Amino acid sequence: MPFDATPSGPAANSYCTVVEADAYHSARGHNAAWESATQEAKERHLMWATSLLDTHFGYVGSRAEAEQSLAWPRRGVVLDGVTLPATAVPLRVRGATAEFAFRLMGEDWTAGLGPVVDEGVKVGPLETSPERHVPIPEQVATLVRPFLRGARVGGIGTVGLLRG
Repeated sequence: MPFDATPSGPAANSYCTVVEADAYHSARGHNAAWESATQEAKERHLMWATSLLDTHFGYVGSRAEAEQSLAWPRRGVVLDGVTLPATAVPLRVRGATAEFAFRLMGEDWTAGLGPVVDEGVKVGPLETSPERHVPIPEQVATLVRPFLRGARVGGIGTVGLLRG
């Protein structure tokens, strides 16, 4: 499948271009690990991150175009009192895509449950090492938080309140 980051595109499979992801990581000091990846690897991980963002989150508003393949861009999205244009993917969503792609490169996510976090406990001579899978990195969830529709993923979410 060819890489396509066209907003509202019927064949789009990434919210973020490789150039945008390169700039994101360069500004955050992730550039050494990210830059060493091939173009193909970056594209593959951006597509995977986009797919996971669409799978794990429900967003406010509605799709901008009936034929678009991804959840973004969206109509009816307001951030800090400003209605976002329905022709572009918000910077926070593009950043979340770049961040998630970087995290996917560095962890074993092949089981589909996220990376394993070792939360071992030691009490006297006894020691345990339970595993906990983390489905969405906190940094990624924080970036998309303002756009969530009643979703609770990793403790992050919003719930609409309607007063009668």
